[in-house]
Amino acid sequence: MINKLLSKVTIAAGISLPLLALTAASVFAEMVKVSVINNSGKTMTAVYISAPDKDTWGENELDGSIADREKADFEWNQADYGGSDAGCVFDVRAEYSDGKSTDLEAVDLCKETALNFN
Repeated sequence: MINKLLSKVTIAAGISLPLLALTAASVFAEMVKVSVINNSGKTMTAVYISAPDKDTWGENELDGSIADREKADFEWNQADYGGSDAGCVFDVRAEYSDGKSTDLEAVDLCKETALNFN
């Protein structure tokens, strides 16, 4: 009887482990990492991302400003923004200390590792 129980537990564990691995992989696949590079000649004060089909920007992603010729690295869960093309394509806006902004439209952040704002 114990052998049958042990056999069932072993089979259940053998079936569960691959599913657990797939679940873990999908969680990590949703993280997007990108560097924002400021080559604008001005101080960057805000960075916003939004799905292309939305009419509003998300919250400012910067903790502080980015000086000219500096960069900031970002990591976020793409599902939080609902971008198109499997949560990879976003519009990105940078705002500067002089009140002006630069928009990058339909950027595939799953493929781009750096965004250069001139």
